[in-house]
Amino acid sequence: MVVESLSPHSLTYLTSNRRAIFSLCLFILCLLAAAPVAFAQREYTVIKPRERSTNETVAITRKASQPTKGVLQVVLDPVISGKVVITDVKGRVLDSADAGEDGQATFELKRGQSYVVKASSPGFVGAERKSPVLKAATSVRLQLKGQFAKLELPGLPKGAQVLIDGVPRATADKSVVVLDNLEPGRHTLLVQHPEYNDYQAILNDLEAGIGYLYPMSTILTKVAKLTVLGLPDTRILIDGEVQGVINPDGVVRIDYELEKASEHTISAQLLGYQTWSQRVTLSPGTRSITVELDPIPTSAGVTDFFDNLSLWNAPATWKITSDARKKRLEVRGEQLGTLRDKTYRDFVISFKLWLNDGKGATWAIRVDKEGRNYYLFHLAGPKSTIFTPKRLYTYLVKDGAMTEVSTPFPVLVDLNQTSSYNIEILVKDHEIKQLITDDQSGDVNDLGAWTDTTPAKEKFLYGSFGFRAFSDEVFTVDDLTITLDLKQFKGK
Repeated sequence: MVVESLSPHSLTYLTSNRRAIFSLCLFILCLLAAAPVAFAQREYTVIKPRERSTNETVAITRKASQPTKGVLQVVLDPVISGKVVITDVKGRVLDSADAGEDGQATFELKRGQSYVVKASSPGFVGAERKSPVLKAATSVRLQLKGQFAKLELPGLPKGAQVLIDGVPRATADKSVVVLDNLEPGRHTLLVQHPEYNDYQAILNDLEAGIGYLYPMSTILTKVAKLTVLGLPDTRILIDGEVQGVINPDGVVRIDYELEKASEHTISAQLLGYQTWSQRVTLSPGTRSITVELDPIPTSAGVTDFFDNLSLWNAPATWKITSDARKKRLEVRGEQLGTLRDKTYRDFVISFKLWLNDGKGATWAIRVDKEGRNYYLFHLAGPKSTIFTPKRLYTYLVKDGAMTEVSTPFPVLVDLNQTSSYNIEILVKDHEIKQLITDDQSGDVNDLGAWTDTTPAKEKFLYGSFGFRAFSDEVFTVDDLTITLDLKQFKGK
């Protein structure tokens, strides 16, 4: 057999044009950066069976055991192993044998007759022909035409799955897998095993009747196949070395090489969040890890008299209003507005409130950076059309979906459109306490304490503060103050 090694195509025709080379390299780098799957660029070995020359003679060394018999030697072209079957002219099978690596099979048959010789070999179209009348020694050559390419994969671990173009084709039950029925052309090879790295490669221009040897023992290594879930852009480190970054879909997959189970430190880092770290035992195989990052709390409170909206991620429906004395914030529209770049855990907040149309007011506590998870409280005013008036409603907004999580609490102070009210809120751990004071009468109403007991409560420990409207309500706020000194809360 003739053995050849494939190599990358030459780019010498570009050597005279440096700009073209630079542009090509830049284009390739961009493609690699955007590609979701990395394809290996490994050479494989091409095994071409030797083709016999037209005048090649094959010596027949075997002699017939009886005078009435002769020796029929069948020669396959190209030189390949295969199956040879001898029948009479009526199609009855008389004998069969395997042609070895020399591509030959020898038969002892009755002299003076012609025989039908059939040959087959994996990856080739079968051939047959009628032999000349058999004499003492007669040779018959059969030309076999390639039909499929053959791929040999030695060095596979037991249980490895071999996929061609995404379709499972074999599972290794021994160290070598042979696929002898690949259509000529371009294919994608993928080898997968639960305890080894996935390996993917492009097989270009496979030819019919040709064998391709692709050793796997030096390619596949034992790995812990980690699926890490968390916030996008989070860096994942193992023993202090960066192994990957979580993708926009919240997942990153990491193959971490190791021969046997051992302890390692997995860490997660994201700007604006506290570093997460965990000591775990990793072993070859699949494992899923969820990273729960806690935001870095804001180190100081804030005071806003609403001269402008510079401190807020404000919806377009918000506006600053003013009277003869001072400016205030008018809130309308269902879009949530939050304090910009603020993250609080435990804090006290107070603000002045006017119920412009008497329908109510709504505020949000511990809003995450995406604005999809937070606590929401709605104070239903005396003219509310969608809620029972003079009630405080409590909601949990999780992944953008709002759920009422408490029985509405009655509000005992006189809610109207002319008075102003001071709202004071204590947020500590999983508990939220609220007070409302009528600035005109001085009446104080303790709105009680609500404690989050939901399974997701640990995800609601950090966030910003904000306002929004339910339906078409309009309300005004002013003199907002947030402090981290919990003793400033006037309630119990």
